[in-house]
Parts: sequence; C-alpha cells; structure tokens
Amino acid sequence: MTEAAQDAMKDTTPDLVGQMFMVDFTGFQPITEVERLIADEGVGGVILFDKNISEPRQVATLTNTLQEIARAAGRPPILISVDQEGGPVARLRMGATHFPSAMAFGGARSEALAASAAGITARELRALGLHMNMAPVLDVNNNPANPVIGVRSYGEDPALVARLGTAAIRAMQASGVLATAKHFPGHGDTSQDSHVSLPTVPHARPRLDAVELAPFRAAIRAGVGAILTAHVVFSALDPDQPASLSPTVMALLRDQLGFSGIVVTDSMAMRAISDRLPPGEAAVRAVHAGTDLVLACGPLDAQREALEAVRRAVSAGRVPADRVAASAERVLGVKRRLGLIDRAIVSVDEVETRVGLPAHLAVADHVADAAATLVRDPRHIIPLAPTRISVAGWDGDTKTAEGLVRALRGVGRDAEVVPVDRLEALGAGAALVVPINTGPGPAGAEARARIQSVVRAALSRGPVVAIATGAPYVLASVPEEAACLAVYGADPASLGAAARILAGTVQPRGSLPVTLP
Repeated sequence: MTEAAQDAMKDTTPDLVGQMFMVDFTGFQPITEVERLIADEGVGGVILFDKNISEPRQVATLTNTLQEIARAAGRPPILISVDQEGGPVARLRMGATHFPSAMAFGGARSEALAASAAGITARELRALGLHMNMAPVLDVNNNPANPVIGVRSYGEDPALVARLGTAAIRAMQASGVLATAKHFPGHGDTSQDSHVSLPTVPHARPRLDAVELAPFRAAIRAGVGAILTAHVVFSALDPDQPASLSPTVMALLRDQLGFSGIVVTDSMAMRAISDRLPPGEAAVRAVHAGTDLVLACGPLDAQREALEAVRRAVSAGRVPADRVAASAERVLGVKRRLGLIDRAIVSVDEVETRVGLPAHLAVADHVADAAATLVRDPRHIIPLAPTRISVAGWDGDTKTAEGLVRALRGVGRDAEVVPVDRLEALGAGAALVVPINTGPGPAGAEARARIQSVVRAALSRGPVVAIATGAPYVLASVPEEAACLAVYGADPASLGAAARILAGTVQPRGSLPVTLP
C-alpha cells in the first residue's frame, strides 16, 4: 500500500461517519453535489441506478471519475455498487450480459448455472469499476400476492433459495465482487411493497426460523460479505420498528446468526421510512441499531441532513464513537480486501474484451433454456406448426411482443405483432402467442377477466400459447384449453428461450419453483 493510500485510511471520527454512507445522484457524469459529498463529506460509497448508466464504456469512465475525485481529495477509494440481480432488476443491459431472473434459476434448479452466471456478472462488474452487487435476493417468495419480489426470488422453497443463493454468493465473491444478501430477515411473505408502504410479517419465531431466516443462515455460513436489511416489521422480533432500524433484529443477525460482514440498509428514500421519519432521524436510528452502511438515496439536502444528524448523534453520545469506528473499519476492510486501496481505476480500453462477450451471452441463453417450463399443453400444440405466428400486444405496451417477434424471426419463424383489439382479424387456424406479465404477484380481477376474454376469443380461431414473462401465477387465470409456458422474464435470453421452444429447437425442461394459486 502506498503512503498516500495509508494516509487516506487515517480518518477522524467525523470522516469515519462519512465512510458509513452510500449515496446516489442523477446523471451519466458526477455532478457537483456528489463531488462535494465525496471530497468534503468523505462518503464511502456510491450506488448507480439506470439514471447513471448508458453503456459499459460510459460506466467505466464514470467509476474512474468518481475514484479520481476521492483520490484528489485525499479520501479512501469509493465502494461502488449496483443492483444487478438479473431479470427485471438489472441496471446493466445494453452491451453487458443480462441474465434471466432469479426465479428462472429456480426453474432450472441448477447450482452450477447459478454459480456460472454469478461469476460472469462479477467479472463484468469489476471490469467496469463496480465492486458491490446488491444481490442475490434471498427472500422466499411463498406469497403469490407479493407486489415487489416475485421473479426476483428463486422460489417458494427455503432450501432451494438457500442452495442457489449460496452458489451465487460463493462464485460472485470468488470473482472479486462483494455479494449482498437481501432483504433480511425476508420480504417474501408480504402483500405490500416497502417502496410505498411499511409491510408487516406476522409470523412467530419458529416459522421465521424455518422459512424466512433459513437462506440467510446458509448465506452467512457461505461467507457472504454484506446483508441488506428490509424496511419491514417482523412482529415476533420487534413489533414497533422495521428491521432496518431495529437493534433487536441487528442483535439477531450479529449475535445469534454470527454475521460479521457489512450490514447495509435498503434505500432510506423508500416510503416505508421516508413517510415516517425525517432523513436525519432515520439515519441515526439505523446506525444506532447496528447498521454499517446507510443507503442514503434521494435529494442532496436529505443526504446531507442524514450525515450531519449522525455526526451530531456521535458528538452527543447517542451513537458511541467506537460504534462508528467499528462500522467504518468494516467498510474500509472490504476496500482493502477488494484491492481498491492500490488499484481503484479500471481500463476503459479493455471493456469490450471483458463485458458482454459472446460466451457470456451464450450462458444466459443456456440458463433461459434450462428454466423455461411447460406448465400445460392439453392440445399438444408445442412446438407450433410452421405457419405464421401472431404475438398479442397489450394496449399500447408492445415492447415484450416486439421482442418475442424478433426472437421468433431469429429462429426462422414468420411472426408479427397483433394488438389485442385487432385479434378478430386473425384467420381460422392462425397460431396466437400471448405474452403476459402483470407484475410480481397474481393478476387483479380486471386483468384476469381481460386475459380470459382475449384467450377464449382466440381459442375459437386456432391454437393459443400463453407465456408468463413475469411471475407465473398469472397462468392460473388462463383458460385450461390454452397451452401455458413460463419463462420468468422478458429479458432477451428468456424471450429467446420462448422462441426456441415454440419453434421446436429446444425442449422445455424447467419446473415451477412456485405453486400456482
């Protein structure tokens, strides 16, 4: 380690508070406000979202710029994170490898594929200067009404979630990226979204031990480096506070489960928190509870308020200085282990040779093929006969239909998008494919009625295949005469798998990792 790097690690207590914060900003280049947060406030991390990402070279340039800001100010290097779960939550898409959702891996039931994908994802992230992936999701999605998890989960079986999650964690960290298991103690059995409200999980402790906590126990045994806490109330643990602000939940994580890595909050801008507490008080409570890294997303004034509030709490003795020192050391220790102290800058010129490679994309296709699940085919119409295929486009949202048409044409089939309000023009015998994605949970009553109406009308004219391009629960709403296929996502690999199965070049071999209602 260079002398300058060693000096950068010798921060005072106010500076150590900065190391406990990870912030966001808007734009493809660092704005003045984030430069000040790094240089003046000493924040330890930055998280990138879609609003910061266009293509891989731009990301590598951006992360290098952030590191140069820290270096020029004499600060430790920045820990830069991203949500690259795969499926619907993937910040890197264009030019990078976009893997299918976690539930697709649940459909494939392959630890080898989970590990291969996680290793590739990690290597691509490191090539772009990203060191921390806010993944994998270890929530057990056993509630079909869950509005936010859905295909982000490996499935409803705690053992399957643990098995695939730990395979991903080991491979990700072996390839140089800090894995972050989320959302502790488990966001799977909720019917509310913590982005917009404060959910409650009412189960007793024995049930939590058997279901929600089981994958996290396995992750800790596997050496996961970080765990992200949920803005969810667990009545049996702490009926008064969400897990992210609860000393009781933190004690469970540290003392009972033996976790020694970084504890990071979910975004403090989510309404489960922001509707109830000002940014400063929320941050103080999170740190007081035992959080190491506060995910302080949102407006600059909210980020500064959170930082200053924690510093005041330390000065007033509400938060012990040794508590801050311990957390900052965990964050700085990760930066050392990841090699950032000596080498935080990446080569922009090497991006094309390390990111989005054909071999990586082939693995994504292989995962999607292994995951695709034939739920039913009562009339034995799959693969479809070599006739023109119409793909239904829903009410002004034809993106998925257009992607499926491209995939079908890519395997040599004649296909077109037909809006659902023009299906009556289909000729007798025409094959219709209906991609359906109503979100993570089951379809609402109105959506179910619409799906049934569209499919029943089409069945009177010819063969129909309904494809769940999101959570497969929606297939329970499809009339029984129609064939049903689940591909667990609308990413290019998953749509490609659907096309290959419809064309008969691939046989569906996945199995449902959740029970249809």
